[in-house]
This record gives sequence, structure tokens and C-alpha cells, in this order.
Amino acid sequence: MTVNQELKDYLDRRFGQEDQVLHAIRTQTVAEGCPDIQVSIYSGRLLYLLAKIQNAKQILEIGTLGGYSTAWLAKALPAGGRLISLEINPDYVTKAQKHLHHFTQIKIDIRLGHAVDSLARLVEAKEGPFDLIFIDADKENNVLYLDWALELSRFGTLILIDNLIPKGEKVGYAGHPDAQTIYDFNDYLAQHPQLEIAAIPVLAGPQARLDSLAIARVTKNP
Repeated sequence: MTVNQELKDYLDRRFGQEDQVLHAIRTQTVAEGCPDIQVSIYSGRLLYLLAKIQNAKQILEIGTLGGYSTAWLAKALPAGGRLISLEINPDYVTKAQKHLHHFTQIKIDIRLGHAVDSLARLVEAKEGPFDLIFIDADKENNVLYLDWALELSRFGTLILIDNLIPKGEKVGYAGHPDAQTIYDFNDYLAQHPQLEIAAIPVLAGPQARLDSLAIARVTKNP
């Protein structure tokens, strides 16, 4: 076990505070054959706490997988709150709907389809603004996801974006296929005139790879 893995395990144990429902969703997602790319336990706890601090009542998630991060966000919502999660893979949608059946006091709406199309429909139907938006999907469309997210935001909306650091031996080195796309998006995000942004390091995946989560606050009306 590497130092990073030991550190991630420590943070999960000490600061994760995962209940039985969350534990079941996390382990079932992997056992059912989904890729092991869901947020870590302690990162899920961070999503939950940010949603609570934001006093979020309406949450939008882009990228559902098995519903683990969805469950952390849903846990933060008050009774009567609403969470919409967008997912392109029908198998993941089926699994997530099964995993999330415990949440009966809020409305969880998992929508199947390409997220860009789903976001456009959300804007057209005037289903925003959302209090918090979590982007954790395919990286090549992050610019589009962010642009649409801003259309569904208000002044003060929190937009969280996962995976700012691509895989690779060197930070800033565009040797991995996704690296240049991610670094180009980071440049776009960091200089965005409607956002104030902080980035925090996180340990991701079973190998506890060094990654980063962006926390962006909308400071100008879209």
C-alpha cells in the first residue's frame, strides 16, 4: 500500500462518516461491475457539507454512475428538496435508481441521455436556478457543461467540478490522452469572469491518485 492509499484510508475512516445506506451504495456499485471511479468517502462527505452550508434545496448533478455521490448530495437536502442527476449510460441509470430508493423525503430525478442535450432541455423548460451543481462526467465536454450550468445558476450558486488533474507521471504534462483537454478546461475555468474559484487536492480511486476538486461560486448573474 502506498503512502497516498494509507492517507486516503485514514481520511475515509476519520472524516468519511459513511452510514449503512451510503456504504451499501458504494460497495454495490463496484460489485455490480461499474468502474471504481466514484468519489472517495471523505470527498462525498465534503460534497454533503458544502451542500448543507449552501442550504441547497435544488441540486443538479452531471454524471450519476451508481448514485454514490448522488446519495451524499441527497442526504444534504431538506424534506421536499429536489435533485436532478444526468447520466448517459442506461445500465448506470437502472442501478442508481435501485440504489437510491431509500430517499423518500426528497425527489431524485435521474434523467437518461447525453448531458448536453439534457442541460439544454432544462434551460428550455426553465427548471433552474439550482443552488448547487456538481460536474463529474466525461472531461471532453466540461466546457459545455460549465456553460450550461451557468445558464441554470443564480448569483451565489456553487458549481463543483471534479478531476482537474489528469492521469500521468508529471503534473502539467499532456502525455495522457485526456490531459490536454483537462488542462485547457482548467485555463478556461480559472479565468472565467462569472466565477470565483478555489481548487483543493483530493485522493481519487483505488490507487489514491492525486487529483483536485474545484469549488466555484457564481458572482455575476448569467
